[in-house]
Amino acid sequence: MNGSRAFRLAAGFALVGLSALFSSAVLAEDVTINFLHAQNERTYGPVIQAFEKANPGIKVREQRVPFDQLNAQVQARIGAGDDSIDLYGVDEPRVPALAQRGLLKDLSAERDTVVAKTTPEAVAATSANGKLYALPQWTSTQLLFYNKDLLAKAGIQPPSADPAKRMTWDELIANAKRAQAAGAKYGMGFEQVDRYYQLQPLFESSGAGPGLTGEGLLTPEVNSDKWVKTMSWYGDLYKNGLSPRGVTPEQMSALFLNGQIAYFVAGPWNFFDFVKAGSTLKWSIAPHPYFAGGKPVTPTDSWAVGISPHSKHPNEALKFAMFMTIDDEGALLSTAANPLPPANKVAFDRHVSEETKLGGDSTVPYAALLPYELKNTAISRPRTVGYVAFEEIMNKAFSDVRNGADAKQTLDRAESQLKAMFSRLK
Repeated sequence: MNGSRAFRLAAGFALVGLSALFSSAVLAEDVTINFLHAQNERTYGPVIQAFEKANPGIKVREQRVPFDQLNAQVQARIGAGDDSIDLYGVDEPRVPALAQRGLLKDLSAERDTVVAKTTPEAVAATSANGKLYALPQWTSTQLLFYNKDLLAKAGIQPPSADPAKRMTWDELIANAKRAQAAGAKYGMGFEQVDRYYQLQPLFESSGAGPGLTGEGLLTPEVNSDKWVKTMSWYGDLYKNGLSPRGVTPEQMSALFLNGQIAYFVAGPWNFFDFVKAGSTLKWSIAPHPYFAGGKPVTPTDSWAVGISPHSKHPNEALKFAMFMTIDDEGALLSTAANPLPPANKVAFDRHVSEETKLGGDSTVPYAALLPYELKNTAISRPRTVGYVAFEEIMNKAFSDVRNGADAKQTLDRAESQLKAMFSRLK
């Protein structure tokens, strides 16, 4: 073999070797999936860490946005065919509308697994037209938190943890005024001010109803006498200074944490921060109040996880979504720093046990309260293709009234807006 030929062969083998190494590097490259959601920065850390450890070829990149911006992001990006989002957090009442607009991948192939691992209510909340469009992650309830020191200072007995002895709103308001007179900055507050999820129970308990009726729940009914009366009651809380104006939902928990609110209607996800406060905050929980003459009602449903129909990595996205919702360990990890009750039945039982122990005496009532409310008082938000528009219009109405607008005029305007919007959907 002459020198020139030997050189060419050696060079050829070198190129083949480099090509093989390059191919191996490409094959070994991690797949990165993008997860859009509206939870706080600590929520998904534990579950992502565990998933990536078990699946070394898949990386998860979080994209966090405020709750009020999530729907706009989904509509604008996925609606335009953007493939940079692989999966995203789905507020369960929005499933029918998102599915109708082609913004969710059909997950019906996973239905049997989801049915076996969760509850009929969870499956219903993530389905539309007989198809499964999202994986149920959490359920929810609302509790009455109270500051023991502020009540004691006003000479007020702590409320009973027995659902049969739950406070009426009249009783709570009277006590809240006493607590405020004794030094509390605010007598009471709602965590999710101006959001339908938080406020629906007021209208359901007063007999006003959910605000939607008729076929497909596409007939608005938000300016009836009972709706106006209940909305006026809500506005008066702020007009009279019993509850704070100018504070966002994200800021409300800090006011209770800092000892400024005597009674606080909020979710169990607050346990994490309230327990961490230690002895500086003495608190406990009681059942959600109701209107005398009406029925006790609590919110429910929560977040699910959906896959974008334009995802470049749908299999990897589904694998991660199943891990954090349907897998027993993954579902529990998704609540480690954000204590929402998992939809997964095994994780739910472990969650209740762990959260009940978490705050000592403060959280002892949770073991009985959560299952009771989910079974007896929980009402889902309306499941309709018009829900997204309904929620946006009503949340604006709540905000206007909280800031001093007339309840009747505001609800008349909302009724007209909803009728015009829904006429396009029928």
